[in-house]
Amino acid sequence: MVRLISQQPLTPSAPPRRSPRFLATQVSVVTNDSEDEPLLQEEPKKRSRSVKTSTKSTEKKPRTTTKTKTEIGDAKDNTETICLPRTREDALKENNYSFIMGIDEAGRGPLCGPVVTAAAIIPTNIAGITDSKQITKEEQREILFDKILQSPNLRWAVAVMDAVKIDEINILQATLEGMRICAQAVLQGQVEDYPILTEASIQHTGCYIVCGASDAEGKPTTLQSIITEKAYALIDGNRLPKSMPCAAETIVKGDSREFSIAAASILAKVTRDRLMHAYDALYPEYDLKQNKGYPTAFHMKAVRDHGATIIHRRTFAPLKHMEMDENGKIITEPKD
Repeated sequence: MVRLISQQPLTPSAPPRRSPRFLATQVSVVTNDSEDEPLLQEEPKKRSRSVKTSTKSTEKKPRTTTKTKTEIGDAKDNTETICLPRTREDALKENNYSFIMGIDEAGRGPLCGPVVTAAAIIPTNIAGITDSKQITKEEQREILFDKILQSPNLRWAVAVMDAVKIDEINILQATLEGMRICAQAVLQGQVEDYPILTEASIQHTGCYIVCGASDAEGKPTTLQSIITEKAYALIDGNRLPKSMPCAAETIVKGDSREFSIAAASILAKVTRDRLMHAYDALYPEYDLKQNKGYPTAFHMKAVRDHGATIIHRRTFAPLKHMEMDENGKIITEPKD
């Protein structure tokens, strides 16, 4: 199991290649979920009486995003961190939407491992929340992840779509489906045809959801259904999933523009990274803890030496151009 609150060592066993279809189950989940001062330039010196001086203001325009100083990662590392605004969220609340959730994904590009999507309704501002790709240190993302899950009145969900599902319906559809079921789990606490687990797990084959909520004090509580007519989803990217359970819109580069989407990006990224760490213990030959499933030179050499595993995406290049036996061992591959 990969715990979403604490990081415990894992001793997983290898799952089978295919898994039976899981029936829908409802599980009560109790896990959690100044502006810079304008810089004034010196007034330009007059070259001569015939030269006109500019009347245009030389003050720099204040930035629209606010910055605060916050300790992220190392306690001694007191760095300036951008806190994203809630521009679109605030506008929607003025139009009588009460619950604004952000949705994002992690892991579309790698050669192996799941694609993970996340949705979150997070009313409380948290210093340091920005696009997870801009937070380069893993320990910084871990700290923010825990702060999100401990924030008051939180509702969140994470969907894990495994490599088998990705190969079956393609990566785009797997991502969009993950976004849809995340939104449904956040609003209703259950999803048809997908099991809801209390923890992300590499021992569970197939696709599943982990979700939770917190009370006004930030303590874990049961995720209850809410009125979907009052909910609205902000989705990173430019593709809107079909059959969304509430009103929704896409925002290109939303993870670097809207607070709630950035928070969802951190939930998705940290969950996937923890899963890849667990897979690294199961398949140490592939160095998954470091490459996170991307086809580095070391990773590809390991594939040629040991074959492709259950978590490798067989429909992704270069694997789709290779001939393999039933155990994933490479038989032939195209010549350069």
